[in-house]
Amino acid sequence: MPLLIALLLVAFGAGQSRVLAADRSDSMVLVPAGEFFMGTPEGSEALSDEHPQRRVFISSFWIDRHEVTNAEYLGFVEETGHPAPSHRTPNLTLWRGNRPAEEIHDHPVVNVSWQDAAAFCRWAGKRLPTEAEWEKGARGPDGRRYPWGDGWDHRRANSASYWAGHTVEFKGREDWVDFWKEGAGARMVASRGIKGEVLTLPVGSFPAGVSPYGLHDMAGNVSEWVGDYYNPYYYVRAPLSDPPGPPPTILKSIRGGSWLKPASSLRSAYRDYGESDGRMTGVGFRCAKDDR
Repeated sequence: MPLLIALLLVAFGAGQSRVLAADRSDSMVLVPAGEFFMGTPEGSEALSDEHPQRRVFISSFWIDRHEVTNAEYLGFVEETGHPAPSHRTPNLTLWRGNRPAEEIHDHPVVNVSWQDAAAFCRWAGKRLPTEAEWEKGARGPDGRRYPWGDGWDHRRANSASYWAGHTVEFKGREDWVDFWKEGAGARMVASRGIKGEVLTLPVGSFPAGVSPYGLHDMAGNVSEWVGDYYNPYYYVRAPLSDPPGPPPTILKSIRGGSWLKPASSLRSAYRDYGESDGRMTGVGFRCAKDDR
């Protein structure tokens, strides 16, 4: 499956009404003000860009309970004329023309760039969450490794381990790549994947995997664009209160891991990144807004 192999290399390194309107508190969750543990202690499984771990204060904010779905994004496209989600490789474009297939209306939207995500949030009267807000929403104030706790459980998130059907982590990158390239994962995505390529699931499919604040899919399903630019050394000098993110670079931060990723990439502190105009099959988003 050449398209999937290429995807692996990237992954590892007025129509419908505004269902996400800013006054819809049932579709959003209020995360209260307070401190939380951001990052991961040195000497653990963390990558260097997660150090040092710090106690960071975050003002109260609202964040979407679920990832933005194809149906919700369709309302934005129909009302504004914004281009539909697409991928540079045609077979990885999941929408048909300017509409998503009916069977993926409740799946998270993918094939959207950072600019697309930011435009949707503005249209909805919101914004993308900061990296710090996203991480607090995912892990709560107690520094847990995953949204549900410290122990990995493949039944709580849409991930490579979920499709492999086991809790034991892949032995390494080679084992993970082989799973998707020639193993059971390749057969699974060919038989069950959207267009034989993508294994997203309806948002909220893993209620046992919610975060302490009741947020769904903060680990797995799709990775999520956040507002910050990406800098691997930002934690060394970032403010300890409402960090706004580093100065502009060519990369934007991505959080949360996706259906394609192993457990190590679904940790709440795990950081990823991409070019802001990238429209990947494993990256979507959710919106946030200030509490005022």
